Amino acid sequence: MLTKKQYKLFTFLKKYAKKNKVMPSFEEIMKHMNQRSKCSVFTMLGHIELKGYIAKHPFKARAIQIIKEYEHDVWWD
Repeated sequence: MLTKKQYKLFTFLKKYAKKNKVMPSFEEIMKHMNQRSKCSVFTMLGHIELKGYIAKHPFKARAIQIIKEYEHDVWWD
């Protein structure tokens, strides 16, 4: 199950990729998530990856792949 911030990032990735046909850059993710460092974005992406929703490909720009959809109810909306 994703946290509220992880879910926000996950839905941003999906919507951005659908609209632009490419994944967002770290700078675009930082701006959307109101983060000041790439490290915090990297950490959030790592947690989502560990939970099995995305795959990151090291050493490639914008190389994030959505692996599975989020199937749980969102309790905070």
